[in-house]
Amino acid sequence: MTTALRFVRAWARPDLPAESWLAGVRPYAVPAYADLLATVEPANVPATRVLGSGRAAAATAQRVDVDVSTDAGVLRVVCVRSDAGWLVATLGVREEAAAR
Repeated sequence: MTTALRFVRAWARPDLPAESWLAGVRPYAVPAYADLLATVEPANVPATRVLGSGRAAAATAQRVDVDVSTDAGVLRVVCVRSDAGWLVATLGVREEAAAR
């Protein structure tokens, strides 16, 4: 869960220039997701802070889904085990929250 929280804290910085924002999130992401994040305009990130310690919603030996509360809602962070340790594979709105 540490990786998920660190990632969301770095992600929830819409005030940063794109280069600085990407430098903050890239170390926590799998390479393919980091490449996708390079297309994000930080000003469009809706969250500005994390509101809790996160909660594991599902876990296996190779993957953990972590729900992280932010001031823009609950995010689902999918982390996968890699040779470099746990890394974020994707980030999205928690399904239950999106269904409302």
